[in-house]
Amino acid sequence: GSLRKRYNIPKLVKQFTQAGAPAISINCDGVLFGGTLEDITAAREAASSAAVAMSTEDGVIAPPVLASDLILYPYQLYKLRLAGADAISLVAGSLSNKDLLYLTKIAKSLQLQVVISVSTKVQIQKVMNSLDKGSFAALSVTNRDMETFGFDENGSQAISLLESSELAELKEKHGDDLPVFAE
Repeated sequence: GSLRKRYNIPKLVKQFTQAGAPAISINCDGVLFGGTLEDITAAREAASSAAVAMSTEDGVIAPPVLASDLILYPYQLYKLRLAGADAISLVAGSLSNKDLLYLTKIAKSLQLQVVISVSTKVQIQKVMNSLDKGSFAALSVTNRDMETFGFDENGSQAISLLESSELAELKEKHGDDLPVFAE
């Protein structure tokens, strides 16, 4: 979706793939960002094409495509997988404990990797209490307020989460090697 003016998804994805991006995140939220499922498909095709052109004796390694959308319903997971997504982002603050668990189980059955996005310590505790080790691939701490969609430009919200005892406890339960990204 459009977080930047005048973009060409296949061209950008090809450039990112050639530059060695370990993953490609595509915002496919139509309401807030103007994204579409076709953006996921275009990204998948461009990443695969660029990877084939760069193939070595080790084979072809295309970066995974992460679908960034507000996922609330299981049917969205099926649509994203069919569109070519390899991974999805689940916003902990928008889901009940039961729905967070349910959606991660469906994602796993579809061979989709799950990144959980949190913006508060309470959400970190929700993830810790709702999900078992190995049920998600990474955690993203965000500077975005998921209720107002405002953004903390100085990064203090994410820094506070990164330094929190709640995150330390989550990593203790889910493994110190759990990737944690700051957004």
